[in-house]
Amino acid sequence: MDSDGVYKRVNINKVIKNIQKNNSDITESKAQEIAYIMVKELNKKVSSMVDDFENGEGDFMACYFNAVDRQ
Repeated sequence: MDSDGVYKRVNINKVIKNIQKNNSDITESKAQEIAYIMVKELNKKVSSMVDDFENGEGDFMACYFNAVDRQ
């Protein structure tokens, strides 16, 4: 799990704190469990975005024009 880019980038402690802030009755262990599930879902979305980008879809053109403008 830690080898995936999304897992390396997400500060799980911040996610846990936000979960607890939104639900004050939740235990820390339950918040941690939910946080890891959320990161797995985020990883799926990022993987899909990367696939789209590699195929010239999604944010590809916006990134392309930004790159050309910065040249």
